[in-house]
Amino acid sequence: MKNFTNTYIFLYITALVVVIAVVLTLVYTGLAPRRDRNKQAEKCQQILRAAGHDIDRSKAVEAFSNLAEPLTEDGQQYRVVCSDGTSGIAVRLDGKGLWGPIWGYAVVSADGQMLKGVSFDHKSETPGLGAKITEGAFMKAFEGKKLYDKDGNFVSVRVLKPGTSPEIDDENRVDAISGATITSRGVDDMMRSSIHNSQFTIHN
Repeated sequence: MKNFTNTYIFLYITALVVVIAVVLTLVYTGLAPRRDRNKQAEKCQQILRAAGHDIDRSKAVEAFSNLAEPLTEDGQQYRVVCSDGTSGIAVRLDGKGLWGPIWGYAVVSADGQMLKGVSFDHKSETPGLGAKITEGAFMKAFEGKKLYDKDGNFVSVRVLKPGTSPEIDDENRVDAISGATITSRGVDDMMRSSIHNSQFTIHN
């Protein structure tokens, strides 16, 4: 049986690690265009979903080019044609859930007064609890909700437990997800901060 010196073993392992690193780098680089295309398609699909369009991801980019146009250079807002034929403003949403980031888009009516729809996603919320923010029933509850109270004050659409905050009218609120208090609070904070910060663009 051949004996290998420590130096030989060290050089062999080093060379093996270098080869593996180079291969992984080449694979990662080679797949970058595909990842970028998938990411863009996912973004387009999410915006269109918030606008009421149910479009397969494979067709989302093409549909998006016909239904939406950017309003800001940073890609945070888009003018989009909603499924009911009206125009809306898609606003990027970014927040924090229980275990990681949550995000999505809210489509606001052209006059900035009402939500046309929303689309949420998350990185690692709990299945059956916080992950319910991506379910149709929860997102549909935002449709038609008002962003301003009866006195004309911006309140966003609050995500609150039933029976709490009676000063918030039904037209300005949706029910929080049972058992997912922190995630619901994250959506509430995300809606208020992201939409409030976009008001200048919406109204001009």
